[in-house]
Amino acid sequence: MSKVRTGRASPSLLEEIKVNAYNSKMAIKELSSIMVPDPQSLVVSPWDKSLLQEINSAIKSSDLNLNPFIDGDVVRVPIPDLTEERRKELSKSVIAKVEEVKGSIRNIRQEAMKDIDTQFAAKQISEDEKFTQNEEIEKIVKEYTDKVVELGEAKKADLLKI
Repeated sequence: MSKVRTGRASPSLLEEIKVNAYNSKMAIKELSSIMVPDPQSLVVSPWDKSLLQEINSAIKSSDLNLNPFIDGDVVRVPIPDLTEERRKELSKSVIAKVEEVKGSIRNIRQEAMKDIDTQFAAKQISEDEKFTQNEEIEKIVKEYTDKVVELGEAKKADLLKI
């Protein structure tokens, strides 16, 4: 969720962008420091100045629709204000990410329930323990699902706030 832009500059926006460096793909955070000089821009300062052009190209070709430029020994990345249409589009993407995470949580729950059933079938745990563990799993699943929904709602509110 931290990668979803809200119109404010955040280093997490660029950290995982892959750059062709040293005959491999590396994340920007592995090659440079990312600073936030003001709420509307980021500055990427590579440790190896020969990578300036590569970092600039990687940011341009990312799906973030940013237009970085090289300024001396750094790459400056202005963060444009979000249009209403883009805010709604990003809001839908947040909803999709929330549903994806909820699905992952459900899959983990199913695996845990299978493990409990296997233990019960092998007579490693009693029926009471099986019931108690199932309740505990349901409680944890609900807790984390609620956290994900809460984070998603907060992100959507942040996106739609002008």
